Amino acid sequence: MTPPGSHEERDVELMVDILDFARRHGRKILKDQVKTVGGERIQTVLQRLLIGEYLERIEKKDIPVFYTLTSRGLNLFEERLPFQQVSEDSRHHIKETLTSAMAELEAKPWEVMFHIIHVVGTSRRATTGDIEAYFRTALPDIKGTSRANIYRNIKHLRMKGYIQYKKRSHIDQNQYRLSKKGEEIFYMTRIDATRKLRTAEEWDNSLKEVLRRVADQQKEDDGSLFYAMEHSIPDGLETSQRIWVLYNQGIIYELKNNLDKAEELYVCMEGICEECEDMRGRAYALKGLGNVSFKKEKYTVAEQYYKRCQRILQTFQDPLLLSDILNNLGSCLYMNDDVDEALTLFSEALTLAGSNISRRASTLYNEGLCYARKEDLDRARTVWEESLALYREMHEPADMKKVEHNIRQIDRKKKGDFLEGAYLRALQTGTSQEIEKRYRELSTFKMEDLMVLDDSPENTE
Repeated sequence: MTPPGSHEERDVELMVDILDFARRHGRKILKDQVKTVGGERIQTVLQRLLIGEYLERIEKKDIPVFYTLTSRGLNLFEERLPFQQVSEDSRHHIKETLTSAMAELEAKPWEVMFHIIHVVGTSRRATTGDIEAYFRTALPDIKGTSRANIYRNIKHLRMKGYIQYKKRSHIDQNQYRLSKKGEEIFYMTRIDATRKLRTAEEWDNSLKEVLRRVADQQKEDDGSLFYAMEHSIPDGLETSQRIWVLYNQGIIYELKNNLDKAEELYVCMEGICEECEDMRGRAYALKGLGNVSFKKEKYTVAEQYYKRCQRILQTFQDPLLLSDILNNLGSCLYMNDDVDEALTLFSEALTLAGSNISRRASTLYNEGLCYARKEDLDRARTVWEESLALYREMHEPADMKKVEHNIRQIDRKKKGDFLEGAYLRALQTGTSQEIEKRYRELSTFKMEDLMVLDDSPENTE
């Protein structure tokens, strides 16, 4: 049995050897030389030195990849000159410093996220177990890669739309795959990959640069929009005009996913409306606050905002706004598993929507989710077909695709039930050939993907 701490001690010894080799050879060490100096844990050791910024990977055209000793790495040594040997006291001091530093070493958030993109993109579909196993191998004992942090970064990538998560039936773990947005990031470096990218580390460095450029461009675009929006408003606006300026600004920030700023504007709007007793404006402000909370996945908080808005709407007639509020309130209840009450609210919202196509389509879609959750698949299919027809009328391809997917999954579920029934009947009364045939049909079906519904309710903005 390996004694406790022996891996850590050996890793630190390897780190000192690698850094000292680089110090004595012009502050660089070739990739092949790293393998010669190190042992079986060399990748783990090298990864730690790179994350700790003691080494830096250098790639130049027509020369082998090498690692250079950074100033931080050189400062570990009292002996700065290449020909100086490291004294035992100095080596002991370096080991203590590295041991302390490695204990505090933490992977940056972008590193964790890009490793996740790498794992999911390489395997096409990966479970949380697959991702955790990768981190245990590639970045063991490094802070920022705990299970909780991995889950947090997976959630962040989902919310940003880089990976997709599907709830599945009859299996222990759910699978993740790259979305189109995630694939763009993953494949944007494909040309470089064929030329120079070979390892996860190299992928990460390239992907980091791609995402940084995309993020910077997005920030510049959003910054320009926000600046123009906030500096193009004339002075001396009347209170009623200012209220609706705040509302429109809140909507734009909300659409750009700057939820904190949107929430700030909606709160300001509600305060002004309360002071001047503008009940209609206050209702719209509360709706905005509910939408922000819903997008933050604070469904109970969103529910309270929607209920306050609903009470205000009793003082004046606005059927379409009330339809929106009931639909959104039903979405909160659905997310909190109160399906029957949610279905009641969706039904009321549908009545109030009247002939408004957009509201009817989204409310019917939400009704279908409730029926599917209640295993009333025939009814779910019926209302989804109605919703699909309306989305087609509005030419909304993204919504059409979502509803079509759910309808196909219902048909697939029915096919699975039919094959299971046929197999059970064959076991009771069929011949051996018929049993074999039905078993083969059922097993082939089961080998494919199981039922997966897109079950995110639609909120009315």
